[in-house]
Amino acid sequence: GGGAFKNYDERTAEFKRIWTRSDLRRQGLARKVLVELEAQAARQGYARIYLTTGFRQPEAVGLYLNYGYTALFDTSADPEIYKSLPFEKDISHLAEPAHEDAEPRLRVAGANF
Repeated sequence: GGGAFKNYDERTAEFKRIWTRSDLRRQGLARKVLVELEAQAARQGYARIYLTTGFRQPEAVGLYLNYGYTALFDTSADPEIYKSLPFEKDISHLAEPAHEDAEPRLRVAGANF
């Protein structure tokens, strides 16, 4: 499994390409990738996550909803009416205190398991 993120705006990381190999699904790997990406984004100074998934990914929708993501679409509507399904999550509570002598960090990261 794996995933990555990129800069969406000054306070928001956009998660991209979160996936799990088909023969290793249903073992919690996507959750582990998600948790590590959140932690890395927080370490790099992001306070918010934005991501999208497709309507043909009900497992991904369930994962995001179960792990504190807010749907930015009407969850009671048929998901097929949307081109993509956007979500957001506040991760400001994960931020580490800044150190005065800390070096700037690269604002692109990924995680693979």
